[in-house]
Amino acid sequence: MTKAEAAEPDAPTLALRIALHMGVVTATEHDIYGQGVNVAARVPRPPDVSPLPSLAVLPLRNLGGDPQDDYFADGVVDDIVVSLGNLRELMVVSRSSTLAWRGQEGDLRAVSRALGVRYLVTGSVRRSGRELRVQVELVDAQSGTRLWGDRAEATGGELFALQDRIVERIVAGVVPHVRAAELRRAMRKRPESFTAYDLTLRGIALIHDLSPDRFAEAGGLLERAMAHDPGFAPPAAWAARWHSVNVGQGWSGDPRADLEQAAALSARAIELDRQNAVALATHAHLRSFLFHDDDTALVFFERALSAWPNSALAWLLSSATLSYVGRTEEAIRQAEHGLRLSPFDRSLFSYCNLLGLAHYAHGDMEQAIRWYRLSFAEMPSFTATLRVFAAALAASDRAEEAREIAARLLAIEPGVTLSEYQRTRQPFRDERIRARLIRDLRAAGLPA
Repeated sequence: MTKAEAAEPDAPTLALRIALHMGVVTATEHDIYGQGVNVAARVPRPPDVSPLPSLAVLPLRNLGGDPQDDYFADGVVDDIVVSLGNLRELMVVSRSSTLAWRGQEGDLRAVSRALGVRYLVTGSVRRSGRELRVQVELVDAQSGTRLWGDRAEATGGELFALQDRIVERIVAGVVPHVRAAELRRAMRKRPESFTAYDLTLRGIALIHDLSPDRFAEAGGLLERAMAHDPGFAPPAAWAARWHSVNVGQGWSGDPRADLEQAAALSARAIELDRQNAVALATHAHLRSFLFHDDDTALVFFERALSAWPNSALAWLLSSATLSYVGRTEEAIRQAEHGLRLSPFDRSLFSYCNLLGLAHYAHGDMEQAIRWYRLSFAEMPSFTATLRVFAAALAASDRAEEAREIAARLLAIEPGVTLSEYQRTRQPFRDERIRARLIRDLRAAGLPA
């Protein structure tokens, strides 16, 4: 061994020296590790410092054998860590903390204990000529359960563009599956052991249910979460979203009060965490949909997407505002991008609805009807879908089906009239689209 090699220990040795210095592992365990035995299983797990789910992205294995591909693999991991780290509802271990596991085939449960995380993202990269394949999987390392896996393949093209597409796909798979796993854990907890995060997850799940009783329960859970931890931004952000949906569904007994409460909650969430994309996007949507202040909304959407560029909710809701102001081609692109970012989302019906809205605003009724059919199949009681679905059908001379959908809307909102809708919830600033919507709704059978 040269002096230089002796002076610069490899990453695992250096990491272990730091662990020894901090007292995380014992000298005996160090001796065993030095003999090539992985003793991470014997490292005590650091105490939890956050109520949020914790995750680490391990170095991707380079299966192609070309050392130059290590740079690509590292770039993919770096982008995943940054993207997930910008989501304020997930605690992500830094990239440097996982370097010790480069090229190792260790016990994932032991690795999770050493890093103090529950979830691990692992995978591999293989490049052969112009063909590239990345395989990843998400594991609940404490239970040994594989939650999700995917394989992304690409041929040719510019390397950084390939990297961006691969990272986008991985993030789109990881986030909803972590949330689903955390919700399952929360459902098994005793009521007295809930945290604000658990209560928030349960509330989000019931918001997406959209049955009146369960929706009301969601509001109560979010109230409890805010009381449990007044400094935690997500429940306030989602409570604002709850009030927005309550008004949009026509369930609010006092729409004006609900609007003011939604605005206050979203502003509170932003004050607690100025980088919370859900809070920023919800506040933006409220400004446009309920307060008709589209210019302010677009500023807040820009902030939301700057805070977390992979926020599907921010992309989708911003699409709605672009539809309202007549920037319909942009609206379609934003909605399509949001849908790609979260293809496993529980509120897929809402995403399809907003893509349908963008196509309706653009004047493409066939595409609008296509997306509204998908939204309707997922959630037949979502009034935002029923309203414009009926209008699109009427505009396409499908009068009988338009009246059937309008009748469903009236069954959920018995008192709705065109005049009331125009006065309070009609969101379009573009005069041509607004006039077309009212004309189509009248043709579908909504009362004046």
